[in-house]
Amino acid sequence: MEFLEITHHLNAGAYAMDYRDEVAGKRRGIIDWMMKYVPGYRGYAEKETRREADKFLREHLAGRLRGGRDKLRDVRDKLVEETKLDNLDDVDRVDLIFETVVDRLGFASYGYAGFFDAARVDEEALDRLYEYDEGLAKAVDGVLAKAEAVAAAGEDFKKPLGELKAELRAFGDKLDKRKDAILGVT
Repeated sequence: MEFLEITHHLNAGAYAMDYRDEVAGKRRGIIDWMMKYVPGYRGYAEKETRREADKFLREHLAGRLRGGRDKLRDVRDKLVEETKLDNLDDVDRVDLIFETVVDRLGFASYGYAGFFDAARVDEEALDRLYEYDEGLAKAVDGVLAKAEAVAAAGEDFKKPLGELKAELRAFGDKLDKRKDAILGVT
């Protein structure tokens, strides 16, 4: 599956597939040759495939969250347009939390250790990290549902806004626990 096909598939909202196989399929040719003739390269390439798949999944989830943040920004824009500025600070504060969470997810560490690095991250740890990030998809759904509730609430959005804020903070806590996933700490 080519990159554009994968991107189209992701944009259709499918995040339940396992991207490790898709990324592995793209890494043939010279990589096959290197795995055959460069000692130790096979294990390195398999780890890189896992890292790349995890990064791809996180970028997809961050993109979905950006869509939810856009809904909140539409609410903010409507408040400004109608000069209803009383709750604008509250919306801006939640928007800042939203942006921080999106950036943290999109740029989170993905267990990288280069080919010649002394620190090695084993395949099981990378699989645990990927599976943890797959679990974040459900949390993304929760955030998006709260963002949708804010957008649908009309002028009475204060309570849904507070719920969105709490959901975003809970999501941030899940991001804080990613390092535990790679270490195998529960």
